Amino acid sequence: MRGRERRYALPEWITPAGVDPAKLPLEPILRQALEQDEERFRSACTLLGTIVSHGRREAGVFTLGLLSYYRDDFGRLSQVVRAVASFQSPETVDALTSELRRIKPSNSTRGYLNGVLKALTLLPRELVEGRLAELSRDRGFSVKWRRKFDDAAWSLEWTRSGLGR
Repeated sequence: MRGRERRYALPEWITPAGVDPAKLPLEPILRQALEQDEERFRSACTLLGTIVSHGRREAGVFTLGLLSYYRDDFGRLSQVVRAVASFQSPETVDALTSELRRIKPSNSTRGYLNGVLKALTLLPRELVEGRLAELSRDRGFSVKWRRKFDDAAWSLEWTRSGLGR
């Protein structure tokens, strides 16, 4: 091929503007999310959240499944919840509120549960507002947690009305 320039086709997910998360291949990232290595797992969760935020529903569905797969590993669940917050769907609201009901509050679960509540507040108001009101009336939760749900609902109103943050 002397005298001619050899051209290689770039993958479709590499564009002149950089990497397009909406076109990234999912399979390697999904495998990485199941690895034992903590750093690779964390990286996979971050990528999944980014891919979901670019419209890839299948990545969101997989990420919801990770909540069940890692159901007893609060360190990993915390990472998964951050990624799940990018999947703005009624199924996400269901999954996160199920986590709030499934996990009993304790010193060892407090950080995780606070992260779940934070993730709920990142979802669209119309998906979350009624659920937070329902949780705040549920006597199965302590007064402290019901107050947290009330505060989260109020915070949605405050920040989304343009008055906060």
